[in-house]
Amino acid sequence: MTLDLRPIKAVDVHCHPYLQQASPLSPAEFVRKLSLSVVPGMFQTVERGHPKQPVPGTNMYTQITIQRLAAYYGCDPVLEEVVACRNRLASDPREYTRALFRDANIAGLLLDFGYPQPRLSEEAYADMTGVPYWEVYRIEPVMVRLREECREFGSFAERYRADLREALKGERILGLKTIIAYRSGLEIGPMDERAAAEEYAAFCSDPRATVKALRDYCLHVALEECTAADKAMHIHTGVGDGEVVLTKANPARLMNLLRDKKYIDTKVHLVHGGYPWVEEAAFIASVLPRVYLDISLQNPFIGHGVERILSHVFEFAPFSKVMYGSDAFTLPEMNWLGVHLFKECFTRVLEGWIARDYMDAEVALHIAEGVLYRNFTEVYEIAW
Repeated sequence: MTLDLRPIKAVDVHCHPYLQQASPLSPAEFVRKLSLSVVPGMFQTVERGHPKQPVPGTNMYTQITIQRLAAYYGCDPVLEEVVACRNRLASDPREYTRALFRDANIAGLLLDFGYPQPRLSEEAYADMTGVPYWEVYRIEPVMVRLREECREFGSFAERYRADLREALKGERILGLKTIIAYRSGLEIGPMDERAAAEEYAAFCSDPRATVKALRDYCLHVALEECTAADKAMHIHTGVGDGEVVLTKANPARLMNLLRDKKYIDTKVHLVHGGYPWVEEAAFIASVLPRVYLDISLQNPFIGHGVERILSHVFEFAPFSKVMYGSDAFTLPEMNWLGVHLFKECFTRVLEGWIARDYMDAEVALHIAEGVLYRNFTEVYEIAW
């Protein structure tokens, strides 16, 4: 039996807002905006010997984006033609974005307004997409802001906790978020207020300093506040852009922290599912009662590899603990492609399971609905 996941709505549980892009993009600018790279010199030109020759530095994700957009626009799958069609349609960015979201059946967004900085307007972004949104409140911008306002660690610690506590009262705030993997890594030590205080001066001098004891302390505070409010702690795991401390981003490093009796009942969301350590993330979700993960960033940025990742994740992870995401951060095409690519890949995985008699089509569709939106509504207790 052939499954059709296209009618199923999707909630994107991890993505970022972006500015409206009404002015035309050059092909090089378009490819640069699609890229995860933070290297300024990437994709300055798209010159090549043949229009169908891939642009140097692009990968399967870029190729799939060009191919799928060409089908959507009804043009030849050549970068320059795709970008020309895109520029014509995106001259009205609001209508263009809403059309892409309707085509992908995107029904909601869980946004991290911690990137980009300074913070973008919630109202403007919501108006552009036309779909409901919720938010996770990133702790690092709070730390950076308060270091400028507090001369002493004691004042910083008091105001930091109060800020998080107040934020968690927000109607749209579903939890907190940390990118500690970008600074000091995921092997979190015990909560040590004295050691954190000793590092505070270094943090005041350089907000990107490692200051591991201070960052660990701030994460403990965030976990405590999420526990008290029964909200989720989102933790970046695995790859990100080029600044991530990749050797320390394996979610397995979180295991001692998450199974501590203090946090065993804390709702924890492993952002990006730990990719490329997806098996570790899936195992953690399978043995700890309130740990969940999403398939963002790896979807859509590893292209056809999404199919492999979905198969690997479900070797261990319970069906009810995995959620769809995109990590879109510059263009609505990222949100759009994320849904379509995910559904294509998940369809192949589910049909393979049906063919092997692991389940029937009805069970497969329930699993797909869960991952695409229902798990989000149940984990975050959203009335839909």
